[in-house]
Amino acid sequence: MCPQLPALIVLSVGLWSCSDAPRADAEQLPDPSARIDSFLTACTAAGFNGSVLVLRDGKALLDKGYGLRDREQNLPNEPGTVHAIGSITKQFTAACILKLQEQGKLKVTDAMSTYLPNVPKDKSGITLHQLLTHSAGFPGAIGDDNEPIDGGEFTRMALRAPLEFAPGTGYGYSNVGYSLLGIIVEHVSGMAYERYLHDELLAPAGVLRTGYRIPDWTQEQLAIGYRKDGTRWGTMLDHPIVNGAPGWHLRANGGLLSTTHDMAAWLEALRTNKVLSQASTEAMFTAHLQEGEGADSHYGYGWAIFPTPRGTRLITHNGGNGVQFADVLWYADEGVTVVLMSNANQRGMQDLAWEVGRTIFDPAYAPRVPQPAKALEGIPEGPTGDRMKALSAVFGAEGDDAQLKDWFNEHFGPGFLNDIPMDKHLSVFKQLRADIGPNRIERVEQLGPEEFAVLLVSERDQSRWRVMMQLRPIDARISGLGVEKVE
Repeated sequence: MCPQLPALIVLSVGLWSCSDAPRADAEQLPDPSARIDSFLTACTAAGFNGSVLVLRDGKALLDKGYGLRDREQNLPNEPGTVHAIGSITKQFTAACILKLQEQGKLKVTDAMSTYLPNVPKDKSGITLHQLLTHSAGFPGAIGDDNEPIDGGEFTRMALRAPLEFAPGTGYGYSNVGYSLLGIIVEHVSGMAYERYLHDELLAPAGVLRTGYRIPDWTQEQLAIGYRKDGTRWGTMLDHPIVNGAPGWHLRANGGLLSTTHDMAAWLEALRTNKVLSQASTEAMFTAHLQEGEGADSHYGYGWAIFPTPRGTRLITHNGGNGVQFADVLWYADEGVTVVLMSNANQRGMQDLAWEVGRTIFDPAYAPRVPQPAKALEGIPEGPTGDRMKALSAVFGAEGDDAQLKDWFNEHFGPGFLNDIPMDKHLSVFKQLRADIGPNRIERVEQLGPEEFAVLLVSERDQSRWRVMMQLRPIDARISGLGVEKVE
């Protein structure tokens, strides 16, 4: 979910003790406010639109909006603009589970079959802890975020879905697992997910502009989401609602609306044990599980935990839906918080908060401004274009696992090939073959020296697919790949 840094040792001491980790003298560094503002202003020229709050020891270094929240009305983003926060929602769901545990209504060691009906044998032993840490084996998703599906049907679909690994034996980031946790919150509390979250956690913390529908959004300034091609996507409230919230493919794992100020207030409530006990907050921020084999980050309950080069901890999570994007970076031992929310998720914007963080701690660091994409005239000549044609062809071809493995060995760089399990490569490509099939390359954009966006049009149904390709400079082998359907 985030860039990877060196490995982290699992914490076993109190989270808030001053002796937990060495505190960097961030307050003795030069004031970075002007440098950060100059950087984000330059990013706005490259397509950034959003709101950013940077705090050091509780004082704002920067609190500002950039670009437009509504292009049609020419309305600017402001510090109080309401944005979608995507998967940052997960830590709110984790907090609900921990609160219910404090109330004696469940334990994270309980099996989910205690609270969900008709759990099949292969899933009967899955614990709430495994759902919280993405170690239950559920797939990442089982349907479209905007499908208006209720909790009962979602649960039946999830329980029918094949597990990707035996529970407790691996890590696989799963929206499905967190939606099931949200359904358990409703079952155990007897309240709707958002109502329990609001009444038991957000309202006591003074976090009143966060939610799906409970806040009075008619009085707020909602940011309009815009796709990469500039077309209007709208807000979360413009998409299907089921019983006052998004359908369960999204509910409890994503989709909440919030502000930079609310996220900072929420972190302060956690830090001071205002809404959860010290034991619960320590459980939330413990590095329970490595985020995949070879990963340098660990997952807590709804948060990822990284070490910094200064020997301190970075507690973070991001979230996005391809249109809107949000990032929270909390340097917990150094008194620094960066909250960034964007309503136009352009190329390179997912690194902006991290660039701001580096700027704070390194006075000599020059943050990198994303460069706008450059449309190419046709498919490039040479190995780069050949690789694009090969990828287009393999999506439209038929063949067994052995054929696909041979293709991977020919076209993937060794790092990309080995970083992801072979069965995952195979399942992804089989799904893309089913979704795209025979196709043509309509447009190619160059995003960087070796980074390209290739637009494919399916011959089957004329659906359009954007393929993000990172190529190795030495031989143009694929070293990174992402595919999304273009609405």
